Amino acid sequence: MTTGCQEMAGRAAGCGRGAAAPATAGLPCQNSNNSNKPKSRYSLFPVPHAPNFYTDREKKHVWDKHDDDTLHRLGMPTGAEARSAFHLRLNVAAFIQHWGRNRCLFFTVTDEHNLHPTLFARRWNSFLVRNGAWIVSYIRVLEPQKQGRPHYHLLVAVNWDTRPDAFDWQAFDGCQKERRENGPTALFRELRARYKACAAPELVAMWQLLRKVLPRYGLGRAELLPIRKGKEAISEYIGKYLEAGLVIRKHSWKGCRRVEFDRRNKIVWLACTRVFAWHSPGAIAWRARVAELARCLDVSDMDGLRAKIGPKWAYRLRETITLASPEQWAEILFVLRCRIETPNSTDLCNFQ
Repeated sequence: MTTGCQEMAGRAAGCGRGAAAPATAGLPCQNSNNSNKPKSRYSLFPVPHAPNFYTDREKKHVWDKHDDDTLHRLGMPTGAEARSAFHLRLNVAAFIQHWGRNRCLFFTVTDEHNLHPTLFARRWNSFLVRNGAWIVSYIRVLEPQKQGRPHYHLLVAVNWDTRPDAFDWQAFDGCQKERRENGPTALFRELRARYKACAAPELVAMWQLLRKVLPRYGLGRAELLPIRKGKEAISEYIGKYLEAGLVIRKHSWKGCRRVEFDRRNKIVWLACTRVFAWHSPGAIAWRARVAELARCLDVSDMDGLRAKIGPKWAYRLRETITLASPEQWAEILFVLRCRIETPNSTDLCNFQ
């Protein structure tokens, strides 16, 4: 992209003068997916006297540096993680309530080539378009493995009965343990035949299809199973399992979609979008003061606030709005009202 820009600039400069001028510096590509500019890293700061540990600007959370690319958050979740976890759990519960436990499967797809998540997503989307007609709807979570490779955890809905209560989970667990410890022994084949015999015929057919089709798209090992837990524990079990990857930050994965919902059929089961606010005492007090600020500025929406006091008003005024006492807040509104009424005072965007 940059080379093409340089060649075009050189030809344009040479037109009409009879001599080729030296190429100007290449213009940056405005498409973030094609830009050669390195992605910005997370804004974290080293913890004094604690190597490999980092904290955020407010010093509320701590990350452990595993390598030059991976950070693991310790302790309480951040605000963004708490919102993502709540958003995910609420929609997992709504997903299973809508489709029913007997029509849901837990699907795991791994990557054996250590691809970047964007390339892994392309391969997954190619598989989904050509061989994903059996998936009615899904929730997908991206998580790094211990080796750093991306893999997907999916909750999928199908059109047939998965028979989770008839599935021989004891034989399945024993089969997996025997394979890890001793390889494909006779006991392994016996246990595999036991749980395969009691699985739904459609599920067995899907196992055969996935073993045949997934390698064509460069996708690694897959696991497709019924929902093991009972109805009362489904949301908690799947929510915890899917949230495990949210505490891991990889600099090279910044900007990648960690949680995705099916865009075709989610309208029938989606319970919560990402645009929501906590119904807590602090959130209620914040909204009340923002409403007072809007009345003082004579605006009725967020666009009006941004037009009057700048696009970053919430960031610049958050400590004032949350920490000021009622008397201090009344004085701030009075000063702001006086500025508005003063004809020569029009610079409200710098108001602190």
